Amino acid sequence: MRADPELAKHTLTGAGLAAELRGRVERDQEVRLVPHKTAQDIAHWMEVDSDNQRWIWQVLRELGWPGIALVGEQGSADAWLLIQHADRDRPLQRFALALLIEAVDGGDADPSHIAYLADRIHLHAGVPTRYGTQYARNKQGRYRILPVEAGETLDIRRADLGVPSVAEFEREAFALYEGVDMLESTTLVLPNPVPN
Repeated sequence: MRADPELAKHTLTGAGLAAELRGRVERDQEVRLVPHKTAQDIAHWMEVDSDNQRWIWQVLRELGWPGIALVGEQGSADAWLLIQHADRDRPLQRFALALLIEAVDGGDADPSHIAYLADRIHLHAGVPTRYGTQYARNKQGRYRILPVEAGETLDIRRADLGVPSVAEFEREAFALYEGVDMLESTTLVLPNPVPN
């Protein structure tokens, strides 16, 4: 694989890589927050995602996980978000998860990011999530938690990775939207997966 000159430019210092990660996350968020997206907006969104995926693949292959020691907490979180949004590149998400777990084991990344990325991978594999971090919107625009494995121990697994309980997360989400009833009343009923 030919080295990306843009990557080479930013791997000289952790600060340069952190700045590139921040800029890419800002573009990632800009395209996602466009209201009433047109076909052109969606095409631009896909271009931004494709570019980010290509770039982060090279970062991971050359540097491993961009951890806190290299790019700071924000930079490491930015790397995670780019990968979390790489839904069209599942091999990237799986590869990154393995690197993220190693970084967390070494104290160089936020453990909660494992929960969100592992659940995103489970979601796309069509299996119940492990940490209950993924929600879907119904026709009325209200959110519901997606199926979770072993719901009776969900909050224990979440706590192990520093993720708030489902009830706490939903209280915070409700407060964030200033009382708008965005959650289904059945959200806290956690279904167990159907045995194989």
